[in-house]
Amino acid sequence: MSSLAAARADNFYYPPEWSPKKGSLNKFHGQHALRERARKIDQGILIIRFEMPFNIWCGGCNSMIAKGVRFNAEKKQVGNYYSTKVLCTTPN
Repeated sequence: MSSLAAARADNFYYPPEWSPKKGSLNKFHGQHALRERARKIDQGILIIRFEMPFNIWCGGCNSMIAKGVRFNAEKKQVGNYYSTKVLCTTPN
């Protein structure tokens, strides 16, 4: 089995200089598992890809945003309802 076939088997490429003693592949590469989406994770904010569920009017610029339009948004916890997290999503 060639090394390319082995990489296809589990969808991970393990460089020759990596060993299990060095930790996970993310730790070895020096990045978070969520990569760029986790840049504000220390503030409790996660970047998500959001799609409008229905047509709305923007209160800020007074333009219509159609159903299905996708944009990046910041998701953060703003409180609790008993043991359930209450999350707030704002476009960025």
